[in-house]
Amino acid sequence: MAVNDIQMYEPGAFGVVGTKKYVLGGGVGAVNAGEPIGFKALGANSYVIPLATSTPVVNTDYVVGISASTVSSSTSSQVIDVFPLVKGAMYLISPKVAATYGLGSTPVQATYTALVGSRVTFDLTSSTYTINSTDGATNGLVVEYIDVTKAGGKVAFSVRDNCQYVGY
Repeated sequence: MAVNDIQMYEPGAFGVVGTKKYVLGGGVGAVNAGEPIGFKALGANSYVIPLATSTPVVNTDYVVGISASTVSSSTSSQVIDVFPLVKGAMYLISPKVAATYGLGSTPVQATYTALVGSRVTFDLTSSTYTINSTDGATNGLVVEYIDVTKAGGKVAFSVRDNCQYVGY
């Protein structure tokens, strides 16, 4: 997986918080800093894993946060540091298809703005996380406004409440 696929854009009301430690699921392979981390299962014996493509799904996938540490391979007892999600925070990620978002060599604000508010998901292709553009009622990410001339080719997004694990 690529390093720093996701970055903090604007912190929430309480700013950037420190990391929390979670048990990583065994056999998930390498995990890099900057990747979305979610719970495999809530309840007893829960553990975290990197999110899959076409996630998160509302009331199904619970995003813990963004990985702060890198592991080359996982075991069932390994611990990973994660920046927990902060309510109201916005993150940056590359689009799956830059032109769909109006992000290219000549950025088009109107194209990007037309997608603001869209409910979308992550895409994981060739070990890199990007963001899809298809709106769906149960998709767990929301495209947020950003000035495309200052976006550096990135899409701003937030995580819907029904996909956030709040463990504090």
